Amino acid sequence: MKILKNMNPTNMKLRFFIIAYWHDPRFKKKVGGLIRMFELADNLKQMGRHVTLILPKIGYPKKQTVADVIEIPFIDLPIIRPLSFHLISSLYLLKTLSNADFIYVRQLNSFLPLMISKLCNIPSFFEIPNDPYIAYQSGSKMRRFFERTMDKLSMALSNKIVVLSEWSKKRLNQLGGVPLSKIVVLPSGTDTDLFRPLEKDACCQKVGLDPSFYYIGFVGTFFVHQGIDVLIDAAPLILEKFPNVRFLLVGDGPMMNSWTDKVNQKGLQDVFIFTGQVPYKKVPEYIGTMDICVAPHFKDSNQASPVKIFDYMACGRPIVASDIEVVREIVGDSRCALLVYPGYADDLARGIILLLQGETKRMEMAKKGREWVKVNFDRKKLAEKLILKIQNQEPYRIP
Repeated sequence: MKILKNMNPTNMKLRFFIIAYWHDPRFKKKVGGLIRMFELADNLKQMGRHVTLILPKIGYPKKQTVADVIEIPFIDLPIIRPLSFHLISSLYLLKTLSNADFIYVRQLNSFLPLMISKLCNIPSFFEIPNDPYIAYQSGSKMRRFFERTMDKLSMALSNKIVVLSEWSKKRLNQLGGVPLSKIVVLPSGTDTDLFRPLEKDACCQKVGLDPSFYYIGFVGTFFVHQGIDVLIDAAPLILEKFPNVRFLLVGDGPMMNSWTDKVNQKGLQDVFIFTGQVPYKKVPEYIGTMDICVAPHFKDSNQASPVKIFDYMACGRPIVASDIEVVREIVGDSRCALLVYPGYADDLARGIILLLQGETKRMEMAKKGREWVKVNFDRKKLAEKLILKIQNQEPYRIP
């Protein structure tokens, strides 16, 4: 194994290979996708490291990072699509790995990059961005067996396993038997330069909203576990007290049609605004229109990576969120969020109404959230923590 320990992290000229796979037909002709990987690459590059991203040829990745990008072609057919990417990317890796000091692999249902790094004595980290034990419960028996086997081999071959929360670390240890010493926590965090407090009136003007309304907002991918069904159920209770409220849902995903249908069935189409997918760099303007941001996750949701919480805090917005372990872990004792019991519309409504009634309280929460995320979850600082982790220094811990 290459010796990286005891080097000064500010002087290390590490050459990184970051390998990830994703496929989303929504982004075939526009940018999008692995934002966190792009920002990790950018931050490492700005720290003086040489970074090469190996990604599928989709979503114009070269336009989303200052790092070098190798776009891997693939055969765009089900099943063959990931297999062709894994084969071609592995061949490229074999050819160029002598140029790498370190490999960072995002979970991709292939152990080949980590096996190659092991054979070539290149240190590697394997990131599991979401809880695999929830994923293993869906799909066919054969698919579950395949995914579990790929992850198990990848974890065994890697030097360290990266997860995004202490909650995920405990799950990996308790359910997977992975030693705690092999698991490191690197929270998703946010770009606190891009996501910053903005004036509501100016943001409303930019995105075409009436600033006279209160906006209760959500940003994220429309998955069932996000709990927007609960927000829709809570809406009439909120409107009884504050008829000048509007609900702003920013994003897209599998639940879009289901949620819009539910809104229409309840006669709430005039108070719910679905923006669809918006460019990443425009998201702070939409958050800037929001008086309160929500994250009403279900209790049994995938708790590994609620990125929206970091973005809300960075934009200086008060939060009402489900009281689940990973959210408590993120907000700590910052007092920037009001936590409510997950899955209960009346509890969510009470929390939102309480904050709507107190402007001073909202302003205090907003300020505390911004301060907390800048200190603990800025992605530039997290990239520095990664360098320290590579050297086997004291692991980073959430306050």
